[in-house]
Amino acid sequence: MKRLKILLIVLALALSSAVFSGNMVNATERSGQKLSHADPKKAGFDPVKLKGIDRAITEAIEDGITPGAVVLVAKDGKTVKEEAYGYAQKYDMGELLSNPRKMKKRTIFDLASVTKVMGTTQGIMKLVSDGELSVNDKVSEYIPEFAQRGKEDITIADLLTHTSGLTPWKPTYLYADNSEEVLSYINQLPLEYPTGTDRRYSDFSFMMLGFLIEEISGQKLDKYLEENIYNPLKMHDTMFTPPEHFKHKFAATSWGNPYEYKMIDDPNFGYYVEESPDMFKYWRNYTLIGEVNDGNSFYGNKGIAGHAGLFSTARDLAVLGQTMLNGGTYGKTKMYDKEVIDIFTSPQRFGQGYGWELDKSWYMGDHYSDIAFGHTGFTGTQVIIDPKENLQIILLTNKQNNGPLPSGSYRSTGALSKEVANIVYESLN
Repeated sequence: MKRLKILLIVLALALSSAVFSGNMVNATERSGQKLSHADPKKAGFDPVKLKGIDRAITEAIEDGITPGAVVLVAKDGKTVKEEAYGYAQKYDMGELLSNPRKMKKRTIFDLASVTKVMGTTQGIMKLVSDGELSVNDKVSEYIPEFAQRGKEDITIADLLTHTSGLTPWKPTYLYADNSEEVLSYINQLPLEYPTGTDRRYSDFSFMMLGFLIEEISGQKLDKYLEENIYNPLKMHDTMFTPPEHFKHKFAATSWGNPYEYKMIDDPNFGYYVEESPDMFKYWRNYTLIGEVNDGNSFYGNKGIAGHAGLFSTARDLAVLGQTMLNGGTYGKTKMYDKEVIDIFTSPQRFGQGYGWELDKSWYMGDHYSDIAFGHTGFTGTQVIIDPKENLQIILLTNKQNNGPLPSGSYRSTGALSKEVANIVYESLN
């Protein structure tokens, strides 16, 4: 019965996908392929051109874009570039360290919104592949209290495509001290726009997806992903709420939470909210290391949330990326049905996949194929996966540790990611 449900889900998704068949690239050839290191030339790259990545990242560090970075490039299951640059921590609350901590290949990063695709979306794909849910299911089938104030018919697909009508952002921690209270707060929210009529990137949609995974699995989000995704793939540096003694392994991020404070305090900055930052008494006044930067994750959900909170390394993320490129398998471990991956990474609404972003030249560059997909994170993290080339480009930075600009915003690493991606593609022979 379960397998029948899976087949029906996949068939329904396939009919809704305009490019379903386009994503099926050499799946049989890649099945189970595990990552290993290889000489760039033997893997089909011009090694001289590929070294342009070193220059691009070094210049970005010198220009103050980020204090450090880790880059990983893998093609056909072969890692051809894995380098660390600069510093994992350069500043402590604005003070330049006398002995900045060097970046390492295995440095662990706060992924911010990359959590949405390397965490929450992975969990939803797993549940769909296992026949536990359909993206066409209504959220209220699993969380009945959600069915109020216009949210009665919102589906999982609406959440995955940021078309649910839920607000992009609000400071839940002004009203909620734990995830149960955050869920109750979201349940009582009205829609900001009619479901399906627009795409407005929403942290709240992915918070709800995290709650759905918990409701269906009977486990906290971090435990479900750890037991069903990360541990089977031996991704031991991927986690929520890292232990205190791990701090020396992490890239430092922001000096407290000045950005979110300004979002609440300044009506012309970010999303307008009516509240005052003085309503909250727990603003962090120390440099964040191994603590999620995002306030709704840290304050409201104790670091475990569907939109942000995941920490990982470039190497671990490459394992998960290769699993997707392989059609859902890595070595002898099977994660998903390939058909589910194809659908999630195909255009669904407003050019958005299910969780995954598509056709984003501002960080993917100028040469990605028509079936490439990826995502970015507010802390300066980027992942690009291109099935047509069997290629991954992962760029992780700790840009926030350089501090905010006078405007209150942080520097963007999108242009750096674009330059790195262009170098990678142009160095392919």
